[in-house]
Amino acid sequence: MRAALICRKTSAYLLVITLQLLLAGCSKTPPEQAILDALENLEAAIEAGDTGSVMDALTDPAEIQRGSHTLQRNEVRRLLMGTFLRYPKRQLAITQINIDLDPVTQRHARVTFTAFAWGGQNVMPDNADSYRVVSDWREDGEWKIEGLVANGLRE
Repeated sequence: MRAALICRKTSAYLLVITLQLLLAGCSKTPPEQAILDALENLEAAIEAGDTGSVMDALTDPAEIQRGSHTLQRNEVRRLLMGTFLRYPKRQLAITQINIDLDPVTQRHARVTFTAFAWGGQNVMPDNADSYRVVSDWREDGEWKIEGLVANGLRE
């Protein structure tokens, strides 16, 4: 009788440990890594000239500051399309990324980074600039930008 009870307890403990390992394997991506992945996808979309993917990275409505003017979604789309046409060969490098995750909800984050952008009509860049970007992100199934302010480092 006692051997049967010990065998059942051992089986129960093994079952609990197995379930914990399975649940750990199914855990979702940590928020910081998900934001880094979203930034990487945004960088690739900008370099590819994929306006749709860039717009998908923004919440509706998103507040994008350019100088003292807040851009609406249609203005952002037109700006992207014009920039992609003007600079068919473009590159973007995002560095010095700092992610401040809301410790309570873990669904909001402020992400600051430096973006170096250059592009032109041919292989050699016609124009280059660098920006310090402060962006607010929200997770609602996936991480998206809900606000962004970019200041040129030469300003």
